[in-house]
Amino acid sequence: MSDYLTDEEQIAKLKAWWEENGTGLVVGLILVIGGVIGWRWYDGYRTEQIESASTLYEEFLASEGEVREQLAASIDAQIPDTSYQVFTLLHRAHAAAEEADFATTEALLVRAVAAAPDALLADVARLRLARVLQQGDRSDDALAVLGAIRGEGFRSHVAELKGDIHLTRGETVLAHEAYSAALVELSKGEVRPMLEMKVADTAGVGDA
Repeated sequence: MSDYLTDEEQIAKLKAWWEENGTGLVVGLILVIGGVIGWRWYDGYRTEQIESASTLYEEFLASEGEVREQLAASIDAQIPDTSYQVFTLLHRAHAAAEEADFATTEALLVRAVAAAPDALLADVARLRLARVLQQGDRSDDALAVLGAIRGEGFRSHVAELKGDIHLTRGETVLAHEAYSAALVELSKGEVRPMLEMKVADTAGVGDA
């Protein structure tokens, strides 16, 4: 049909079609181009951000004293809720524990749990937090924290720590059950002689 239209008619139809559809095509094209450019910019930005975070964390590990504290503050401010921040908090908690500053240790580990970007790191922080609470004679709080750990790879350590808590409370039967569960949950080929001793020492002993 269009073969039989005059040049003027074809031009008129083209103009009408463009007025109806042209704007949408231009907008769509802009969005596509903008999306590609935006993604490349974001990808480059993320790569740069990750490299910067890695460098900052390495500087933290290599530093001491006031410089380390300043770098820790920079990590908290610049890359919060990242694995690097959690690793930093765990290091700081360990240092505080070595100084017997258990209040600071607990506070840092609580922050690590909240900042963890994945369940694995959160469970690492929870396990360490539970140990600190147990050492501070806060067994109920420690058991509550252990109850929030869901990772399969932590089951043996969680059960063993529960056994330690029950044993300090004089609950020998519960301690033996927890130690036995921890033994069952060992990875294939894993050997923990101390755990085996705990199982043997609590076997056949009733609660006082």
